[in-house]
Amino acid sequence: MENVTIDVFGYEKKVISNVQGYFQVQSKNYRLSKEDMIVEIGLQNKQCKARLITEIEMLYAIPTPELIDFFAGDGMATALGLQPIVEKRVSDYLQHLAIAHAIPPEKVNAKIQLQDNLVKVFLCHGEKHHSLIPLKTLIKQFKP
Repeated sequence: MENVTIDVFGYEKKVISNVQGYFQVQSKNYRLSKEDMIVEIGLQNKQCKARLITEIEMLYAIPTPELIDFFAGDGMATALGLQPIVEKRVSDYLQHLAIAHAIPPEKVNAKIQLQDNLVKVFLCHGEKHHSLIPLKTLIKQFKP
């Protein structure tokens, strides 16, 4: 039997809209296709760090409040004081993925990108894609 979940409150749909909107804004800021940009979330000294990248360059280090807004919507990080909670959850989640997939913690990362306007999340070992991560499991780390 397969696990079935229902997004009763439409949270996943809202997150998808937020992510697509973020890439749309950054696409205009950097004059790049939104599908050429990637939000990468990884660990640095066991701390959650995020950055906006392309396949060939780093564009921008994303502060944690902006990363929270990326998922939850504008102003949510400061309105709800989520920063320390989310930083711990995301760090713990990435460390769990590193252990579960035998990836050194400093090499594990989640890469979020648009493909055909669909939000895709990849578990990566450095630059190498390892597997897809269900968006819902990552969203849980950012919920209030």
